[in-house]
Amino acid sequence: MKKLFTTLVILFLIAVLGVSFYRLYYVKYSYTEDRADLNAYYGVESEDDFPVILQDELSEYRAVRIDGEIYMDVRDVKKLINDRFYLGAQDGIVCYCLPDRRITVREGESSWTDSKGGSGDEDYMILVQRGDDQYFISLDFVRQYSNFSFEVFTEPNRVVMYTQWGERNEADVKGASKLRTSGGVKSEIVADVPSGSRVVVLDQMDTWSKVMTQDGMIGYVENRKLGPVQTVATQPVTDYEEPEFTHKSMDGIVNLAWHGIAGAAGNQTLQDRIAGTKAVNVVAPTWFVVLNEDGAMESRCTQDYVDAVHDMGKHVWAVLDNFNGPGGLQQSFLASEEARKRLIDTVMDEVLSHGIDGINVDFEGIAAENGDDYIEFVRELSIRCRDEDIFLSVDNYVPYNFNDYYRLDEQGTFTDYVVIMGYDEHYAGSQEPGSVASIDYVTYGIKEALKEVPAQRLINGIPFYTRVWRTAADGVTSEAYGMREARQFIENHGMTMEWDEADGQYYAESSEDDATYQIWVEDKESIERKLEVMKEYHIAGVAEWALGLETADVWDVIEAYVKSGD
Repeated sequence: MKKLFTTLVILFLIAVLGVSFYRLYYVKYSYTEDRADLNAYYGVESEDDFPVILQDELSEYRAVRIDGEIYMDVRDVKKLINDRFYLGAQDGIVCYCLPDRRITVREGESSWTDSKGGSGDEDYMILVQRGDDQYFISLDFVRQYSNFSFEVFTEPNRVVMYTQWGERNEADVKGASKLRTSGGVKSEIVADVPSGSRVVVLDQMDTWSKVMTQDGMIGYVENRKLGPVQTVATQPVTDYEEPEFTHKSMDGIVNLAWHGIAGAAGNQTLQDRIAGTKAVNVVAPTWFVVLNEDGAMESRCTQDYVDAVHDMGKHVWAVLDNFNGPGGLQQSFLASEEARKRLIDTVMDEVLSHGIDGINVDFEGIAAENGDDYIEFVRELSIRCRDEDIFLSVDNYVPYNFNDYYRLDEQGTFTDYVVIMGYDEHYAGSQEPGSVASIDYVTYGIKEALKEVPAQRLINGIPFYTRVWRTAADGVTSEAYGMREARQFIENHGMTMEWDEADGQYYAESSEDDATYQIWVEDKESIERKLEVMKEYHIAGVAEWALGLETADVWDVIEAYVKSGD
């Protein structure tokens, strides 16, 4: 009896240990069948919210479903897909400029119009407003003008999108498998993956890999379930073709001389200002001035001036500026579709009625918040210029990160010439004396601009002036002097000029009346150094600010530079 009891106890203990071992093994090593809450996993916030899986990764971008159509915020479309779409929130429109026309859609409409009188209809609303300042545009419409792909899936909601093409790692799944939220058998199931499915391998670890299925489900599978990983090229869309932009160009090197004209009477100075020049092939008078925020414009153009320049065998590129009118700086007009159109129509009427060859846009002081409006104006003006076979050039500050909203890349696409004003390194408000255009500053401006503008469409502006700096107990002040006046100042104050190799120009200073005077001289030698850099980088030409400020000898080195391109 005792022996039987002992046997039963042993069997009981064995059973208990077996059950414990089984439970321990099952809990630790068996695969869970629990499924993830996919809306929470993907961050889906509502039945019409669609997270965007961008380049095989869940992104911060969202799409939205409205009446069955998929939309994205216009601002996100600009950042992610195509920044040529212009949101005119003031007018409730979105515009898209092609080389020969501008497409316009209005909020709440299924139709679009173009600037040539054309129109079309879609079977959905193209642009939808939500809230005071949020506009959503149909991705199907965006797709007509952009090189990207997208697919829409539900359960959970998601948009799989590609905006770039390259290479990625892929593998086939061996045997039916489960996609899980993380690398582990106890991780919840994201999706069932049939045998033979092709997946994108995003990250390989020791025993698990992060993958994405063809329908945008992202999770982890065991490495033993994956076939050999292969690097494959992604396939770009084949039903989109980039628009072709054409550009006018001058024969040889451009030599543009700005002619500052404060009023109509200034036209009478042409003969005097142009008489001593050499190799100038474009004269750019400051004729067109924006008067107010309605886009009204004053013109100082005369037919006699145009005819005289043409008789000399030179082009006239009229300057359009936004800061020389009686009201000072104007820029908010750029946000108005009506004001932009009014200004462009007025400018083109003047250009065509007087036989002017080109327009030189000089919009300065543009605030960052008007950057999109500004470049949209340039695009729209370029369409009219291209239609009428008119040269379009645009003046720019030396490019830095803080003024990159002037968009040299878009200017280089839409305009014929981009002009860098390679001066005002130190300007009237500078609190530290220095050169107006040191050689390093000029070189930097050209090199930076060439990152975004082709050399054959880049012009560098040079100064025919310098600044006389005065430093005293009351601070630093300066005054602009033309070359002749600066030379006279140096003589009158008994200064000795010494060549400054670092700045590529002569330097002079003197002390008198408890003040120090300093000049970084612009003359034939400094201009020649600048031209050497321009020649080195094979850019399109030179522009000079401004006629009447120079000494006669600078034209010898400019002429030599221009003729070097013959």
